[in-house]
Amino acid sequence: MSNERFAQDVQRDFPFKVSALNSVPDHAGVYAFHCENLVDWLPDYEIDAEGAVMGYRTTFAPTHDKQPANIIWRNIVVNPKAKRVLCIDRMVMKGKTIGYVYVLQSETKEYSDENTYHWDVSDHRLMLSVAAAVEYMSALSVTQLELLLNQR
Repeated sequence: MSNERFAQDVQRDFPFKVSALNSVPDHAGVYAFHCENLVDWLPDYEIDAEGAVMGYRTTFAPTHDKQPANIIWRNIVVNPKAKRVLCIDRMVMKGKTIGYVYVLQSETKEYSDENTYHWDVSDHRLMLSVAAAVEYMSALSVTQLELLLNQR
């Protein structure tokens, strides 16, 4: 499967409209995206500029419903049919949403190359392995957030 077609498949898994999706050089399975406006879809998690991850949808009521400029909003999207997990990190820049999507793709008949996992990333029993992979992937988003904050 071509990289372009794979990116189109990933874009279809997004729960909101994305204006552009481009692979990030030297980062397999990572795509940068931007939207023409601010996406107000609530996050599953928040990440601060130090990289600390906090659950957003917990028993405590969220303290805000608009994304602050100094926080990354993270959502996890699972597509069991394609055996794919998306970790979507969103940031605010000049009133628009930008960010990265980290794609965890299981090796299947359709997707088989060095960038796929040899286990089913969509299997809930393997949640800890997926969590470890997603945690490792947040460094790029935190670096981007720091750059955005320093521009202000």
